[in-house]
Amino acid sequence: MKKQRAVVIGVGYIGMVHIQELRRLPNVELAGVVDKNQELARSIAAQYGIAHYSDSQSVLEDPKVDVIHNCTPNREHFPLNKAALLAGKEVFTEKPLALTTEESQELVMLARERKTRCGINFCYRYYPVVQEAHARVAKGELGTVYNVLGHYLQDWLLYDTDYSWRLDLQLAGSSNILADLGSHWCDLAQFITGLSIEEVFSDFRTTLSLRKKPKGGEALTFSKTQATEFEELPISLEDYGSLLLRFENGARGTFTTSELAAGRKCDIEIEVYGSQSSLAWRHERSAELWLGHRDKANELFFESPLLQSEETRRFARLPSGHPMGYHDAIYNLFADYYEYLQSKACGKSSELNFPDFEAGHREMLILEAAMASKEQGAWATVARDS
Repeated sequence: MKKQRAVVIGVGYIGMVHIQELRRLPNVELAGVVDKNQELARSIAAQYGIAHYSDSQSVLEDPKVDVIHNCTPNREHFPLNKAALLAGKEVFTEKPLALTTEESQELVMLARERKTRCGINFCYRYYPVVQEAHARVAKGELGTVYNVLGHYLQDWLLYDTDYSWRLDLQLAGSSNILADLGSHWCDLAQFITGLSIEEVFSDFRTTLSLRKKPKGGEALTFSKTQATEFEELPISLEDYGSLLLRFENGARGTFTTSELAAGRKCDIEIEVYGSQSSLAWRHERSAELWLGHRDKANELFFESPLLQSEETRRFARLPSGHPMGYHDAIYNLFADYYEYLQSKACGKSSELNFPDFEAGHREMLILEAAMASKEQGAWATVARDS
């Protein structure tokens, strides 16, 4: 079986994560990189001994390229994903899938026409014990799901001198934090419970409505700026958000997210409460799954290739007691995606449950409903997938 030749387009923070994890996969050849920062792209290409493409069009025109990894800013997701599919490439993209539900729906339909499944980076569902949580809920161990609660907190935009393209309406689209952190959490909630979010009531706030953008270029995501000169810019996109949620079985939920939470670097928490028992997972202790009971002692389950369910133990790739991390979660996702591509190349069907364009479209529908709720000050219904 020939290796899939992949090119990463966009080599910022997340693009470098893609590069590192693709190089671990035995069935993938990292073929090249692209970035608007030509000097940076050349340096990375030289470092890894791969090709430097001048632009994305040259990648799409190269018949030797099988897969593109779209790690560009939000506004480039839809046009690049669409162009890649039309060029006959396989696509793995960062989220959000597009800037509007019309665009994301178009990508879903185009992928179906091309008889392919395209991946999207909802990586947090690929921690071993998150997969275990999904399996336990599916087996009915929690009983009927009653409540889903959680948050996603960061602090990298705490100061008015913190700036990112994610705060630029033209680059990010209509939402900053909900399109970014919120989409991850909502995907986790739906994946673990197996329940769709049907209605939302939202509250957003732009706490810092005036920020100082570094002159001479912004710092990479999660890094400190070294700039000494700034220009003040008005900000309209939110840095705080909260959602009340109604799930398809009548379960209720709450979600809060902020990028102004001092000390919280990447604090994701999700709690699922059922009629028989409950579970909770926190990213900062990502190898642990808390199991709650009414009539016996609570449990703390640690990821294990020996003790996890038959269908989830393959994700715990290290011996029991050796915790896996963020890069490993992305590796697990990439491994499933490329296993699907291998099956497809052999003419075989695949039942792998990796997040695809349909999952990305569902998150866009939730975002659309949240934005409508914000404007109307009322509950909004999440449109059904079509």
